[in-house]
Amino acid sequence: MSRQSGEVILDLKNVSLSFGGVKALTDISFDVREHEIRAIIGPNGAGKSSMLNVINGVYRPQEGEIILRGQHFSRMNPYKAARAGISRTFQNIALFKGMNVIDNLMTGRNLKIRSNLIQQAFWWGAGAARGTSAPCQG
Repeated sequence: MSRQSGEVILDLKNVSLSFGGVKALTDISFDVREHEIRAIIGPNGAGKSSMLNVINGVYRPQEGEIILRGQHFSRMNPYKAARAGISRTFQNIALFKGMNVIDNLMTGRNLKIRSNLIQQAFWWGAGAARGTSAPCQG
């Protein structure tokens, strides 16, 4: 059973980005609705990574605006984007050396952690992984 697309949660309007004289993005507009999956496709140099970097705040567009859940931004702040649930993956599949897959995945959860350093170090209280009674063994 598929879900119906809901309200617009991310809306990009007339976004343009250039690096010196090179135009990476010119007047790009699109939206993403709740429960919708979108893809950005194109050949090398088409601006796919630049678009993602504008959305997550790494690049700041010269023109246009980003509307995230009704809040208007002329540029996105990377920290605010992450707190709002915007994330991205990279084509690099390398893991952190000496860490297992679970440990690598858990490195991305730091924005959601509601515990202090001591709780995390001893897997105690809010620092304990939910649903487990002991740290994962690699």
